[in-house]
Amino acid sequence: MKIAFLSPVDGDVLTPLDGREENESLIVPVIVKAPVGSVVTVNGIPAVVNDSVYTAPVKLDGYRNTVVARAEKDGETAEAKIALYRFKNAFMKYRLSVDDVIWSLEEIAGGAYRSLFDHPFFAIFKRLHEDFGTQIHMNLFYETEDGGFNLTMMPDTYKSEFETASDWLKFTFHARANKPDRIYRFAPYEELYGDYQKVTREIVRFAGENAVKSAAMGLHWGETTREGARALRAVGIRCLLGYFRFDKDGEPFVSYYLNREQTAHAAGRDFWVDTSEGIIFSKDKFVIDRHTVEGIPPALDDLRSRPHEAGTINFLVHEQFFYPHYPKYLPDYEERIRTAIQWAHDNRYAPVLLDEAIAEDMALDFLK
Repeated sequence: MKIAFLSPVDGDVLTPLDGREENESLIVPVIVKAPVGSVVTVNGIPAVVNDSVYTAPVKLDGYRNTVVARAEKDGETAEAKIALYRFKNAFMKYRLSVDDVIWSLEEIAGGAYRSLFDHPFFAIFKRLHEDFGTQIHMNLFYETEDGGFNLTMMPDTYKSEFETASDWLKFTFHARANKPDRIYRFAPYEELYGDYQKVTREIVRFAGENAVKSAAMGLHWGETTREGARALRAVGIRCLLGYFRFDKDGEPFVSYYLNREQTAHAAGRDFWVDTSEGIIFSKDKFVIDRHTVEGIPPALDDLRSRPHEAGTINFLVHEQFFYPHYPKYLPDYEERIRTAIQWAHDNRYAPVLLDEAIAEDMALDFLK
């Protein structure tokens, strides 16, 4: 005799769009499958049967909720258990992250700028913060692709500015370099651990410790081994961002170590927790540099129509599209970003740093 959860599933992070709020609680329908004729309860609540599918309303309180389903039939009993989460501070929030950052730091290291925000790339994000309160997370390479510049060459001249801005401007490790492609696909624990420390050490030196305090990041190409993800978990990363797609061969792509089923599921959620590893996954919902200015609002309207993905919007843009020498240079780079942020503002999404949005859950031991 077996009983299994159909919806939600273990590790799901639920929002008011998944059910209804009642005071501080969230009431969600929990659906399980059990043999026909069973008497089923979910957290002690009798389930309503429709053939072999049983549904019960379950109240979720706090950040982590254990849900237990039991089925009894002909003297036999079966039980199943899952963990469901609520990230209240993440609902109706947007996050802006910038990937592949290194060229702007190389230019700033040249010493031609009196202020960090005199640099035209960094000036974009200061304007966004001033106009919308936008908070920005930048993911850094250790070195340029040609090896001509690395983070050890970045002076600490602007450290006080970085520290002053650290409440809205954060930096984390992205990769050792842009190449090779899919750089950490088969990486062992030691490689991720070492590269993370290498980049983080330099960020702390030139920008200060507060500028690098973050429990969320997007790894370059968004994939690594389970051991590599454990290395990031060991240094304090709790949330990994990716696309959760499939390549031309149907294999998970930009999905870390997740299998096909997990990848497909994470692609349709704001967050999903791998409870076996204590790692939160969140989808980069909207890659700004892939859309025209005119196409951004309707594409975001479409995203908003998908309730399991519309609670938290992760915007992503890449540094290289800012530069005229880049083959895919976008002369309207800032306008595209501003259009996306304006849409978020108009639709009542508030800015947030993602690790702060889920900070209440950082203290939880997911393995309990």
